[in-house]
Amino acid sequence: MSGFAAALAEHLPGRWQAGPPTSLVAEEAGSHRIWHSGPLGYTAFDAADVQRCVLTSPYGLQLYVLPRPHRADQFLVLPMLPAGCDQEHVKGLPRPHGIAVPAVPGRAAAAVRRRMLLEYRFASLPALRAASPGRLQVQVTFDAERRPRIRTTYVRALVELLARDGFLLDPATGDCHLPDTLAEEQTSRQLIKSLERLRHLDFTVSVHSSLLPGARSTEPVPQANLPKGPSR
Repeated sequence: MSGFAAALAEHLPGRWQAGPPTSLVAEEAGSHRIWHSGPLGYTAFDAADVQRCVLTSPYGLQLYVLPRPHRADQFLVLPMLPAGCDQEHVKGLPRPHGIAVPAVPGRAAAAVRRRMLLEYRFASLPALRAASPGRLQVQVTFDAERRPRIRTTYVRALVELLARDGFLLDPATGDCHLPDTLAEEQTSRQLIKSLERLRHLDFTVSVHSSLLPGARSTEPVPQANLPKGPSR
């Protein structure tokens, strides 16, 4: 699975990156963010060894890739909701179709480019507009482990975070986050640098915290206060 996904990413235009494979697709949190399941709707999650990989572009798009059940010569490539988007943001919009592709990376990439990628890019534009909280908005929250999560629907901000600053795009939430392998101090330092760069690009950064309900700030976040939530 990982070998196919990595090779597929290399053959696609736009610097796609393959994430690590995970086990049982039926139990995987990101499956609810599949935009169109393609042939998956007609197959069962009854294979105990089914895995998936998610391919991520620096523009906030993701492809959910898994072996097609009962078809050893094929994989499924399914478009996921764009970064920052939920199912409510795509209601009534045309959906890009998930497809079955050959288990040969070069041929699979050609099929994705020909049959899905352009449609996916065009379909994502109204979805991103529907999900936008306001002009040039970037929203920051902190999870239960005090790790920052950044949500934005703007391609310029996503490229800064995903391509330049080492953030990852969580398939389960559509939020950007730093790798869990970073120490707390490294995370704090990188977050502050990223947010300051976004502010210089005229983005409005709103900082919320699940640890401090209702807290909000649009001011720079001091490093000393970062692990505890936003400054006031």
